[in-house]
Amino acid sequence: MSTAVNKKAPTYYNFVAGEWVESSSKERLESRNPATGELVSYSQKSNRHDVKEIIDTVHYTFHQSDWGVNPKLRYEALLSLANKISDNIEHLSRILTIEQGKTIRESRIEITGCIDTLKYFAGAARTVFGRSMQLEPNNFGVIAKEPIGVVSIISPWNWPALLMIRELAPALAAGNGVIVKPASLTPGISVEIFKLIAEIPEFPKGIISIITGPGSSIGAEMAKSEKIDMISFTGDTSTGKSILEMGANTIKKIALELGGKSPNVVFDDANLDKAIPFIGRSIFISAGQICMAGSRVLIHESIKDEVVSRLKDYADSLRVENGLLETADMGPLVSKDQLNIVAEYCEIGCREGKMITGGYQLTGGEYDNGYFFAPTIIDDLPSNCRVLKEEIFGPVLAVQTFSNDEEALEMANDSEFGLSAGVWTTDLNRAMKMSKGIKAGTVWINTYNKNFPETEFGGYKKSGLGRTRGIDGLMEYCETKHIHFEME
Repeated sequence: MSTAVNKKAPTYYNFVAGEWVESSSKERLESRNPATGELVSYSQKSNRHDVKEIIDTVHYTFHQSDWGVNPKLRYEALLSLANKISDNIEHLSRILTIEQGKTIRESRIEITGCIDTLKYFAGAARTVFGRSMQLEPNNFGVIAKEPIGVVSIISPWNWPALLMIRELAPALAAGNGVIVKPASLTPGISVEIFKLIAEIPEFPKGIISIITGPGSSIGAEMAKSEKIDMISFTGDTSTGKSILEMGANTIKKIALELGGKSPNVVFDDANLDKAIPFIGRSIFISAGQICMAGSRVLIHESIKDEVVSRLKDYADSLRVENGLLETADMGPLVSKDQLNIVAEYCEIGCREGKMITGGYQLTGGEYDNGYFFAPTIIDDLPSNCRVLKEEIFGPVLAVQTFSNDEEALEMANDSEFGLSAGVWTTDLNRAMKMSKGIKAGTVWINTYNKNFPETEFGGYKKSGLGRTRGIDGLMEYCETKHIHFEME
C-alpha cells in the first residue's frame, strides 16, 4: 500500500487584494495525510484582525470596480479559471487525495466537476435576467436582478474543491465580491485553486479573497460584520444553526446546505444488477463522508435477503487503501476524530442491531498509519436507533425493511433531514408517487448521486435553506429590485 508523497510541506498564505499575505498572528495550522499521518502542508491561523482586513478589501473593491455590472468580464474570468483547472487536473487531484484521503479516481471526478461548473456559470454570467411588465396604461415595471454585495463562502472538508466552486462560481457570475473560508482540515486544495485565480487578469484585484483558520472565530466575525451581505455555508447541521443565529443580528442572507440521512428505496421489481453497485457507491464513496450518502437502504421484504447478501458481497469486495493507489476503491476517513465518531456509531449498531459486515477500524501494516475503516452494513435496528436517525458521515449502511408502498414512503420520510433519496422500481406510477411523496430536495429514479450544474440541489427540513446549482443557484446570489416608471 506504500506510495510516495511530497517530502517538503508547503506553506499556504491568505490571498488579499491580489497578494499572498501571512496572518497577523504568525501562527500556522498543520494538515496531515489521513492515509499516512504525514505532514501535507501548513496554512495560516488567521484571527479576527485578518478577517476584518479582508472584508474591508473586498467590500471596497466591490463598490469601486465595475465587476458587478460587467457580465462579459465575469464570463471571461470564470472561463479562464475553468481552462486553467483543466490544464492542472492531475496536479490538483493528487493534492486533493493527499490532503483529504479520497481515492485518486474520486479526486479526478471532483476536479472535473469544478471545470464543468465553472463553464456553466461562465455562460450564466451573461444571462442574469429579470423581467418587465405593463402594470397600468401609464405605469411600467422592471424587475431587475443585481448582485447582493460581499458574499462569504464557508466550504467543507469532504469535497473541498467542488463544494467551494459550486458556490464560488454562481456568486461571481452574479457579480458579487467573494471571501472564501475553507475547512481547516483541507485548506490546501482551495488555496491551490486560488493560485490559478491569481494568474487571471480579468479578476479585479481584491474582488475575491481566501482566508484560512479556525471556523469559530472567522465565521463569527463574518456573521456579525455589516459589510458581509450574505453567508453561504456547506457543512454539518449544528454549525449551520449557529451561523443562522449569528447572522440574524445583521439580517444578512444565509444559504445553508447541511446534512442528510438519505434513503435508497428498493422495490421488489427493481433491477438489482443495476441497483446494487449504485447503492454501494452511494454510501461507500469518499468513505461515506458525503452529505447525500445513501446511508439507509429500505428493502421490500420479499427481496431483503438477496439484496442484503449482494450488498455484503459488494462491501467486502472493496479495496480499502491509500487513495493515491489507482486500485483503491475507498480511502481513509479524514481524521482520528471522524474515525472515533464512526466507531462509536458502530458500537451502538452492534448492541442494538445485527452487524452484517464491517464495523471496525482496519489495522495492521500501513493501516496503522492512517484512519481506515471497514465498509459496514447493519441490519435489524430499532426505528429509534441513533444509527438510523443521525448523520454518521462514514461508511455505514443501515438496512430497513418494508412490506408495501405506503410503509416505504413513511419510512423514507421518517427523518429530520431531507436532502436526497433514491427510488428503485420499474413501475412508472410508483416512481412518480414516491418522488412526489418523499420530502427531499433531490429524488433519483433508478440511479443515484447524479449531479449536474444545470439542475438545482438543496434540502428540505434540517438539510438546509436555499438552492445551489442551476438557475435558482444563480438567483440565490442576486437581489431583486423593482424599478417603476410612471409615464406622463
